[in-house]
Amino acid sequence: MKRYMKRLFALLLPMVFAAATAAAQVPVASTACGPWVVGMTDDAFTVVWISTERSIGWVETAPDDGTSFYSEERPRYYEDLLGRHVVSRLHRVRVEGLKPGTAYRYRIYQQGVDDIGAIPVLGRTTASNVYSREPYRVRTFDAAAEKCRFTVVNDIHGRDSIFRALTGDATRRGVDFVAFNGDMSNLMGSVEQLQEDYLTRAVELFATDTPVVVVRGNHETRGAASVEFMNLFPTPSGKPYYMFRNGPAAFLVLDCGEDKPDSDLEYGGLAAYDAHREREAEWLRQVVQSDEFRSAAVRIVFLHVPPEQKGWHGSRELMRLFVPLLNEAGVDLMLSAHLHRYGFVGAGERGNNFPILVNSNNERLDVEVTPSRIAVDVVDAAGKVTHRHEVEVKRR
Repeated sequence: MKRYMKRLFALLLPMVFAAATAAAQVPVASTACGPWVVGMTDDAFTVVWISTERSIGWVETAPDDGTSFYSEERPRYYEDLLGRHVVSRLHRVRVEGLKPGTAYRYRIYQQGVDDIGAIPVLGRTTASNVYSREPYRVRTFDAAAEKCRFTVVNDIHGRDSIFRALTGDATRRGVDFVAFNGDMSNLMGSVEQLQEDYLTRAVELFATDTPVVVVRGNHETRGAASVEFMNLFPTPSGKPYYMFRNGPAAFLVLDCGEDKPDSDLEYGGLAAYDAHREREAEWLRQVVQSDEFRSAAVRIVFLHVPPEQKGWHGSRELMRLFVPLLNEAGVDLMLSAHLHRYGFVGAGERGNNFPILVNSNNERLDVEVTPSRIAVDVVDAAGKVTHRHEVEVKRR
């Protein structure tokens, strides 16, 4: 028996050594950017981050109950595709099965992978720090909450100083989410460009702990990395348009597409937004009839390009396709952007049964919603309130 064990050990030792050597040669993956939280609902959220190397990524969660993160084994969540953990530099992990209005702590992990050969080789695991700093924390949305508060910025176009000035205190103010209402960069030329323009700063300031609601603007449709939009900002619907509930409000996040005709020279023959908006309108027709939407006391719409009958092609199409449906749905307020200047269109002024508030590119909107009213402060980079609106909600 001893002779057999010696022989077996002699056979296995080179294999173990080879495996250890191969694992040591796999590049160590660390976090290049992130994490940021998107797709928040009352029972789930998605964590997104970018690693320095191709790797598998996962998220571990724990209740925010004061216990050590390592007091017990925590549940793991992976991004799987067709039965296999996804190997990528861009990770998007959906955490599900949660309780409404509940705070959770989370930690991200990544493990480099060499999967060129038939048998993948795994490298060393790295993770976000929970020793010298607190774990990341988020709170799920809660449709039963009496109110909700959020901040909106738009048309930043990569201007770091204005972005910092408008969002730097978002965590301190305790908002439920921050909405990016389109055109955060000039174009999506590369993922690295988006990191430089605003993603890294958003993570530094708030996005690890405060969910982000991302609205696609017309500039997010441009550039080679525009195809990565849904990977960077996944939504519960899998589309750039979706609905969610928080507090007394149902929110519709709509996708404007481009602002000029598809045949415009600027799009180089790549645009097909007329058909895209038609499909979106069919989705909108159905979702506004859902119990989830109709049971909300308040109904708010995000749409980057404001609809207008006499505007450019995109805004006219939005007016034709979306506004009649939103009028019938009893929408209380639309929050728009795009024009780089403040504007307020009262209910009934352009065939809209609801007010449209257009935020400038140098201000933010601070919004508080209760079942009976929507209060909006327009705040400039110095923290001064430049306009104030209060929309009374009367459910018909």
